[in-house]
Amino acid sequence: MKPGKLLCLLMMLMITISAYLSYLIYLDKNGKDLVSYEVSILGFCIAILALYISIKTYTSIDSVNSISKMEGNILDNENYVISVPELIQQFTCTNELELERELFKKIECKLNNESKTAVQFADTLQYMVDVIVLFPAIFNANDIDIDSYRSRMSSILKKLDKKQKDLISLSKGNSIQISETIKLFKGIVSYQKFVADGNFNIHSDLLQVRGPILRNSVTKTIYHNYLGLYYNKKGIHLIRNFFDMQSSDIMSISGICKIVNEIKTMPSELLEDSAMYLDNACKQFEKALSVSGDDIMWPGFIEYNRARTLFFLSLVRENTPQWLPVMDDAIAARSRLNRLIDEVLTKHETGENEIIVTHLRNFFMYQEELARLVKLNILRGAETSHGDKDDAFLYRGKDIRQQSPEDLKTLFRIVPSFRLIETYQNELIG
Repeated sequence: MKPGKLLCLLMMLMITISAYLSYLIYLDKNGKDLVSYEVSILGFCIAILALYISIKTYTSIDSVNSISKMEGNILDNENYVISVPELIQQFTCTNELELERELFKKIECKLNNESKTAVQFADTLQYMVDVIVLFPAIFNANDIDIDSYRSRMSSILKKLDKKQKDLISLSKGNSIQISETIKLFKGIVSYQKFVADGNFNIHSDLLQVRGPILRNSVTKTIYHNYLGLYYNKKGIHLIRNFFDMQSSDIMSISGICKIVNEIKTMPSELLEDSAMYLDNACKQFEKALSVSGDDIMWPGFIEYNRARTLFFLSLVRENTPQWLPVMDDAIAARSRLNRLIDEVLTKHETGENEIIVTHLRNFFMYQEELARLVKLNILRGAETSHGDKDDAFLYRGKDIRQQSPEDLKTLFRIVPSFRLIETYQNELIG
């Protein structure tokens, strides 16, 4: 029986006993102050009832405070970093379908069972922001049901809205970090949806996020990186649209060659607008890099995005910083991350070192290989020799210009589940 119900039962019992005693005293002719006695007993019962109500009210207010207070929440932690080894060990799925199931299962479990207070909900939101980088490992892979993925993601977004409304109804003052983080997550999901559809005319959902309010270093890094990607896509959309390349891959050799050869035919106002977007993108990537601190994962993403942006910016504006050193930094950062991942996934048994092959490992290998191939695509498509940098055409230590097609087939690294790598490799092989 619940304590509240038990106390009510005891009070009723006391009132009944007091009434019975009063009746016995009345029958006994010695009870001269029967009315005073009854009033005293009744007053005592009322006092007990008032005490019960006050305690109940106090505990209810205390419970509301416990649910809604945000003291020490992770969204305010400026030194927070993502634990990449923990994520790698947590998701050891061997294919994209298993990863999708496990990732959604983990998020749904946190939303349903580990988000009862504002602090817990903040932890859940931070976890969702942490793993946002893993979603492309699902929808960029080969064997995935996009409709099923989007349906489940839509369900998660609805749960986020419901949980947010519940917490705001209890305490509006402490909800600003939660509200902005939710808007950031939704904006990134919206951006990823457009990219997966091949649509470069991105909507402005990310612009609704009040970035300066964000305090968490990882959240700020992701905000500036994706805002940079938003500006990048807006600038490149103008170029794609003018050259009628909506269905073309502009990072392929043929796509780059077409843009480089015909970029001067664009009207000056379009060139200026594109330069404005691309310049803003570079500034956001620089901010993302500055707040990422000692993070081991995000520099590889940020520098890769900045290198691509600098290349296109150099086509529409003179005196632009060189993109090639930035791309080399991105490749180096991604290579270091993959060495760490291999260390985490290495089994040391019976004197032999065996690396456990997971889909996430393949995804980060894909990211490194993508940066290497896009660099070569740009060099080939732009028909530039970079004579002042003899190692510009190096791929894993070998100059691809001196390799035969058969040698390149052997040299290029195979990355399962991601068709784009094979496409770029075949184009480079010729």
